[in-house]
Amino acid sequence: MTISDFYKWLKQDWAKTGFILSIFLFIFLFIFVRKYDIVVFVLLLQTPLYMLHQTEEYIFPGGFGKFFNTQIFKLDIEDRPLDQNFIFFINVILIWIILPLFGLLSIIDYQYGLWIPYFSFFAGIAHVLLAIRAGKLYNPGLFASLFINIPVGLWSILFLINNGVLNNFFLNFHIIIGLGLNALLPIIGVLLFKNYQKSS
Repeated sequence: MTISDFYKWLKQDWAKTGFILSIFLFIFLFIFVRKYDIVVFVLLLQTPLYMLHQTEEYIFPGGFGKFFNTQIFKLDIEDRPLDQNFIFFINVILIWIILPLFGLLSIIDYQYGLWIPYFSFFAGIAHVLLAIRAGKLYNPGLFASLFINIPVGLWSILFLINNGVLNNFFLNFHIIIGLGLNALLPIIGVLLFKNYQKSS
């Protein structure tokens, strides 16, 4: 398999790969990291949990891109402006690279990764807001948001506060980073939408 072939495969099946990878990460984190440093464990745990979120969005039942294009952008077309390229790059870069990278940097200093639970929590809230915005009871990723991202993200933040790692739920810059990254995504979406309108 050439690099080009691998890239095409990954671009097509990244979410399925992420689901399998999440299982291995869970096992690794619980067996090795949890006993080493519980705070690093909590921060790194957000990555495989978010991969389960991606599983609902893009595998079962999937269709988040279609939902956003048709229900949020109100377009007849299903695969643009949120297309396969955008979905692949934003998810892989943010969840597969940035989240675990800063989780690993928290081994050096917890401050590097304290924004991650906030990011996960607000990502879950975002799906609730999308459901309200679209006037739909469900959107791909909502169940994971309600049963994983929001409760685990909230628990993680409270755990960090109770253990003296965070001083306050709201009065810290980590909440700004977590909220800001989530706010950045719809801004990028609007830019994609405007570019699509100009080109069509």
